[in-house]
Amino acid sequence: MPYRDQATVEGWVDEFRQQENLETAVSVLEKDFTAGPDSGLVVVSLRTASTVTYIQPVVRDGVPTWVVTFEPRHDGFDLDSDGVAALSHDLGTLARLCEFLQRKTDEILSSR
Repeated sequence: MPYRDQATVEGWVDEFRQQENLETAVSVLEKDFTAGPDSGLVVVSLRTASTVTYIQPVVRDGVPTWVVTFEPRHDGFDLDSDGVAALSHDLGTLARLCEFLQRKTDEILSSR
């Protein structure tokens, strides 16, 4: 997908960080650890759930769409009300970040 290199995605995540008061850890890794146009993978660490969570674009019907992937867990987990509230906050941040990345991608593609 065009404009999806690690440096571009890191810039977008930094811009999002400046707009939000992030309590959730977000990092950009090289997908499959190979440099190139499809290298940026956004990893989000949820504070109260150890589920591996990341955002990546997929192409559906020829259109790049950012999606959130939740890796499977082997064990369940229990949360009290504060833990659920923190998880809810983190998931809201995750949704806003996914929407932000989609908007940035759409802006670039519409300007071509």
